[in-house]
Amino acid sequence: MIKIVTIVLISIVLVIFLRDVNKEFAFFVTIAASILLFSVVISEFYDVISSIFLISEGIGSINSYVKLMIKILVLVLLSQFVIDLCRDNGENALASQTELASKIIILVMIMPLFNSVLNIITGLLK
Repeated sequence: MIKIVTIVLISIVLVIFLRDVNKEFAFFVTIAASILLFSVVISEFYDVISSIFLISEGIGSINSYVKLMIKILVLVLLSQFVIDLCRDNGENALASQTELASKIIILVMIMPLFNSVLNIITGLLK
């Protein structure tokens, strides 16, 4: 956690200083800091994903649903990153469109799961 706080504080100071001097360079500092933060956290994220897969391997039918959940989780995290970058740079319309697009993609991705749940429910009702 100390690494994360240090990276964030240094980045904030640099971005605040550079925003007045060179706005484009401040944007690149923000992206670089975000990538650096992601690289610090990725090992813990990988451990969580590995644990989820180990748990789901014992139950074969759930494995495909776990993969779907992980894909959606990654999509949500990446889209939130892009949305935040857009809003930080004053591109609210682009941020809103990215948010809408990611919601539609998630909806498309969960349709097979929704169909499976409906099939289970109709099977129980018969």
